[in-house]
Amino acid sequence: MELFSEIHSRYFYIITEILKAAAVRKLTAQDVASIVARLGFAETSFVLAPPLLNANQDSYCLLKADASGYVPVPENVPPLTLTALQKRWLKAILNDQRFAMFTDETEYAILNSLLADIEPLYNNKHLVSVDMANDGDVYTSPEYKSLFRTTLQAIQLGKVLLITYESSKGNRLSAYFAPYKLEFSMKDDKFRLVAVRMRHQQLRSLYKLNLSRITSLTIMEWNTPLGLDAYIHTLRMPQPVEIEITNERNGFERIFTQLSNFERISEYNETTGTCIMKIYYYEVDEMELLITLLSFGPIIRVLGPASFRQQLVERITNQIQRFATNPSNI
Repeated sequence: MELFSEIHSRYFYIITEILKAAAVRKLTAQDVASIVARLGFAETSFVLAPPLLNANQDSYCLLKADASGYVPVPENVPPLTLTALQKRWLKAILNDQRFAMFTDETEYAILNSLLADIEPLYNNKHLVSVDMANDGDVYTSPEYKSLFRTTLQAIQLGKVLLITYESSKGNRLSAYFAPYKLEFSMKDDKFRLVAVRMRHQQLRSLYKLNLSRITSLTIMEWNTPLGLDAYIHTLRMPQPVEIEITNERNGFERIFTQLSNFERISEYNETTGTCIMKIYYYEVDEMELLITLLSFGPIIRVLGPASFRQQLVERITNQIQRFATNPSNI
C-alpha cells in the first residue's frame, strides 16, 4: 500500500485551489489552465484541464460555464480531512529536526498539540542512513536556526544579504549576495544557499554557500534585482548531462535520492528496463556532479555531453594508474 500518491494528491490540491479561485470570481479557461500549469507537473495540463472544463461524460462536474466564465458546482469547498495514516506521517515529519526551522516556536507548539495523541509512523532514531556524510548540519543549534530563518526571510522578501563566509580551507569572504533559494543536499546532509554575488549593485557570479559556514549575515534595505531568475537561468550549462541508469543494487532509488538537489528530467524505458535521465546543472555544480556519478559505478552510463564524459574518463584513468603503481591504495 502506498502512503500517498504523489500525482493524485497533487491533483486534489490543484482542483481545490481552482474551486477556491472560482468561488471568488468567475474563471476563464485560460485562468484554469494557468493555475494547472503553475501548480502541476509537465503533463498535468493535458490530463487535468479537459475533465474540469468540458461538459461531457468524462467531466468531473466541478465547474459549470455561463456566458462570462466558470463557477464552482459545489456551494462550499469540502474541508480537508486526514486519515489516521496521514496523521501518523505528519507526526513523523513534525519530529524531524529540520522541520522546526520552517516554523516559529508558537506555530510548532500548535502543530505539536494538534498531533499530541498521534503515534508517529516511524522514529528517526530507528533509521540507518547510507550514502550520507556523517558531519551534517547541526539543526538543533540556536545559531544555525537563526541563520536559516534570516536567510529564508531574505529570500521571501527579495532582499539583498551582506554575508561573511568561511570556506573549508579557512578563506574568509565578506560580500553582498542576492539570495535565490535554499538547497538541501541529501548526500552531505547540509543546507546550502544558492545566491549571486553583487558588486556595485550588479549581478556578478553564482555561489553555493554551506549555511553552516556562514559566520554572519545581515538583511539589507535594498531589493534583489528584478532580473535575478533570468540571470541565473543564463548561467546554466548549455547541455545537460545525460545518463542511462539500471536498477541494479536499487540504482533508481539511490540516484534519484542523491541527485534530489538537481533539476532533472527522467524517462523510463519499459523494453530495456533502464531509465534515461537529463541533469541540468551550473558550473559550480560540475565537480560535485562528477564525483557523485562516479560513486555509482557500473549501474550508470554517461551518454553526454562529450566534454563531461571526457572528464569522467580522465578521472577513472588516473585512479587506475595510481592503483597500478601503488597497489596498497586498493
